Amino acid sequence: MRGMISEITSFSTHDGPGIRTTVFLKGCPLRCRWCSNPETWNPVFQLYFMERKCTGCGKCEKVCPTKAIGPASEGKDRIRREDCTLCKACLNACLPGAYRISGTVFEAKDLFRKIQRDKPFFGEDGGLTISGGEPLSQPEFIRELFTLCKEDGISTVLDTSGFGKWEDLEKILPFTDLVLLDIKAMDNAVHQKWTGVSNQLILENGARIAARVPVRISVPLIPGVNDDSDNLQKTAEFARKNGVEWIDLNPFHALGAAKYESLGLESPYAQFRSLEKEEVEQAAELFRGYGLQVSVGRMM
Repeated sequence: MRGMISEITSFSTHDGPGIRTTVFLKGCPLRCRWCSNPETWNPVFQLYFMERKCTGCGKCEKVCPTKAIGPASEGKDRIRREDCTLCKACLNACLPGAYRISGTVFEAKDLFRKIQRDKPFFGEDGGLTISGGEPLSQPEFIRELFTLCKEDGISTVLDTSGFGKWEDLEKILPFTDLVLLDIKAMDNAVHQKWTGVSNQLILENGARIAARVPVRISVPLIPGVNDDSDNLQKTAEFARKNGVEWIDLNPFHALGAAKYESLGLESPYAQFRSLEKEEVEQAAELFRGYGLQVSVGRMM
């Protein structure tokens, strides 16, 4: 089974217990307006252009067979992306490395062998975490990869929004040690407005998942979207009702801005403000008031 990967991060300490290798898959049906990984939305190869590395030498323009690359211009994406065929001529010509391709295709067994090389660093608690994008957009690939890991004694964590077919989850959960479940908003209208999809399937799947494997709920704390006390209280009630003990608060950040620029996309972050430390602590205290354990920034 083949899967498309956006990135592989070794020695991660924020994506599950212990030291982990985190694999980010490409493909996601949600369009969260604060998303920091726009390169994972579509399961296709994409061209990155990193302006900060560009020297303006013009070699990329000369070698582009479709003339999709224009002159260097500060603050402007120089690529006419509708004309780009991803031939990689610009990558080969650019000595400073201002271009790269997002997306790598792996056979599950080959990716497993790569993960195996990190096994000496996992210790008792570490292992593999699959993230995204939305991992459930490639369910058969996850199942095969998790099966190989469990056979080799490697811990598995699924980092998901829960937006996927239950029949796919049923095949994956027997090989899953922990689920990091993203709950973005409890109100369906709010969820649909800010992510583009209903939360009904997410909440239904979340309850089913929690009945089968340990779950930690991740809450991306976005000012003006889901940081109100009503939403946080309903999230806490959902956690308690389903036996979830941990809430991981992930305060809004704009660290993905450079990715939007590199893909020729407009950054969405101007519509959001940063949260004050006191606001994050208030949210944490609300959850603690429900008897839940809380981490900020998903510190395991």
